[in-house]
Amino acid sequence: MNGVTRPGIGRRRGAAAGSKSPKISIIVVVVSFSLTFFVILIFGYVISLSSTTQTIQGDDLSKGAPHVPPIALVEKADDADELMSKEFRKWGAIIKADLHLVAIDAFGMLSLEHAKKKNNHGARYQGVKASFCKLDWDQYKSDPPSLPMFKFLVSASGCDNRKNIVTMDLATVVQKTREYDKIREMRKTQNAEDVHVIPPSGFVFHESRVGSTLVANSLTAMDPEGHRVYSESHPINDALKACQGLLSKCDMDANVDLLRDVVYLMGRTSSPKEKHMFFKVSSVGSKRIDVMQKAFPSVPWIFVYRDPVQTMMSHLDPAKMEMKNVRGGTPSAVCLRAKKHPPEDLVQLVHDYEEEIDELSNEEFCAVHLAALCVSALRAMGNSNGKGVAVDYDGLVDKLIQSVIPNHFGIDVDEAARQRILDVAKTYSKSKTKTKDWVEDSRTKNIRSTPEIRDASETFLSDSYSELKKYNMK
Repeated sequence: MNGVTRPGIGRRRGAAAGSKSPKISIIVVVVSFSLTFFVILIFGYVISLSSTTQTIQGDDLSKGAPHVPPIALVEKADDADELMSKEFRKWGAIIKADLHLVAIDAFGMLSLEHAKKKNNHGARYQGVKASFCKLDWDQYKSDPPSLPMFKFLVSASGCDNRKNIVTMDLATVVQKTREYDKIREMRKTQNAEDVHVIPPSGFVFHESRVGSTLVANSLTAMDPEGHRVYSESHPINDALKACQGLLSKCDMDANVDLLRDVVYLMGRTSSPKEKHMFFKVSSVGSKRIDVMQKAFPSVPWIFVYRDPVQTMMSHLDPAKMEMKNVRGGTPSAVCLRAKKHPPEDLVQLVHDYEEEIDELSNEEFCAVHLAALCVSALRAMGNSNGKGVAVDYDGLVDKLIQSVIPNHFGIDVDEAARQRILDVAKTYSKSKTKTKDWVEDSRTKNIRSTPEIRDASETFLSDSYSELKKYNMK
């Protein structure tokens, strides 16, 4: 090794050992170590900044999320600009409403044990996961019947691919977005691309198979640019039923907080033309109207229902059931899904009729299931101060145009909007990829109904049907 010059620190250390005092050697080592440590810190900082601008998939970003100082501390527009560019960078796509809430996982998170106290973000719930993805709203708005349910919009937008999903803690996201929105409001910018929050204009509940999808399509078609309509969306359905199975052990206040936050996130948009937002809820959500009422007591809502025999035929039409049999088995109708494990409210309702739920026929069970939805809606209407009304399927389109939309939801229906509603009503509301003309079938259903369907309808549905008429939209 003699005669060979070593590069770097080794060389300097060797030279120091041979030519300088031990004191100088120690100083050189300390300085070298300090410089190396400083360089490492700078490198780590640069890496952390760059990572915040990358798309993050499948991670809970609540850990290590940037702390946002209280809004009261942001007194100048320049300070707000600084906060926008740095503090919220990690949340960019969601903050800017480029990604939309497509799912939540709140299972078991609203028990009294979980909700004894508010979490660090002020919500009474904690541990709820939220999934975000970019939805193709233009595709839905251009042809509502082609994507009649939220799940079809999710699929068409590629949001059934995990690679396109961002998942994080819901309460954390709500905190960050609310703080961002407060700063944005304080700045009062006029930028057309600024995010704004659409408040809910109305909720649509229903008995199931009674024309509720036509209502959703009509609300979208009348003003595609100005209306955002969620048709049986997963986040709303799951937020409403978050207490399912917990019974008295569920924290109602936590459920109300959860629904408010979900609606808030789903109402954030960067489109300046979107002004009204509606939610058509899955039929089983009619059992949780009370949660919606507590969360949004001033928001109007409707319950769509239909003649009992016609509704039963939509679920159990013998001709359709026979066709399914030929194809290899009859899948359970929607109204029969809970027959193996009936919920407590159905058991109690049957008991009130002095019957045993295990002894019910398919027709009887279906009627009881539908009756439970109607009874729940009636109970909610009685406590709604006029915000909840019943809407009969008969003449539904005319009722939407003449009374429901302008008088109950408070939105003008001009001639152009009226014509768009009439046009979309000509297409079967759930036509999906194949355009299918709508055909009035009430008379046909009555004629083809079986004695079993008529008897079950009379026994379990006639009372609630008569009561709903008392709450009809005037």
